[in-house]
Amino acid sequence: MAQRTITALLVGKKDGCLPNLKQCLEELGLKTASVERSSQVRGKLEAPNAPELIFAATEPADNSWSEVVIAAQLSGRQPVILASRVVDVGKYLNALDCGAFDFVVQPFLHRDLRHVVDCAISASPA
Repeated sequence: MAQRTITALLVGKKDGCLPNLKQCLEELGLKTASVERSSQVRGKLEAPNAPELIFAATEPADNSWSEVVIAAQLSGRQPVILASRVVDVGKYLNALDCGAFDFVVQPFLHRDLRHVVDCAISASPA
């Protein structure tokens, strides 16, 4: 039986931490899609081939990662994992309070990222 390919939607600036995250996810065998603005997320989540999970930069192009979390909650399926270049405990706790699944920080290690992805997918109702 063939293993299904998981698709991750990356939301944020192309010059932040997302290029490194994208590379790491693809090395782990995930397919990735990208948008720069949180306003573009809802359309991606409503598509027939919607991603299974979302990584949102803590500083997307329109500075509204919380809108990404809300869009995912409305779709009812995709866990949101925030990604950052720096540790920010306050933002981490705020993200969890707002409904994010987790928070990852550079450097993205394959072992750690695989664990977060596996946990997010297994916890997802999709």
